[in-house]
Amino acid sequence: MDQSTVNTIIELLKQLLSKPDGVVVAAYITVGGMFCVGVATALVQWFVTRAILRSEHQRLHIQLQTDFRLRQMSQWQQEFVSTISELLAHTDPEVYPMPERKKVVPLILKTQLMLNLDMEAHRKVNQLTNELGLAVTKWETRGLSEILGIHGRLLEASRAAIYLPER
Repeated sequence: MDQSTVNTIIELLKQLLSKPDGVVVAAYITVGGMFCVGVATALVQWFVTRAILRSEHQRLHIQLQTDFRLRQMSQWQQEFVSTISELLAHTDPEVYPMPERKKVVPLILKTQLMLNLDMEAHRKVNQLTNELGLAVTKWETRGLSEILGIHGRLLEASRAAIYLPER
């Protein structure tokens, strides 16, 4: 382009901008409206995406927390059943007329450590474990039928503790 053509185009643009007619004003309004709609759309899309991400994050957090609690509860149940089974086996007067303190006391302590004393079912297991420990270690004198009765009550209380929800 030569210099005169460029000057002519610049002169035409100056005239159009200084005295806009209806078509130019309509074009300005259209371009401005499209710009505003684009900005509004981007803002709405940003807010919606942010809300969706936040809700998905919360949902995933709750799901992972629930999975962790279920896995933890399952492991606790397995360990608790194993410990109570060993304790009941080592304190059964028909199997072990004279239970060994070296085996029984650690099982009693392990059972007590596994219990949550804020839960009623666990407090009952703890009380019966203590009662059984006193009876079989000869700190209290109990008869065979009493020890077997404690066994039965401890077994039932342990079942209740195993299947109690975590509240």
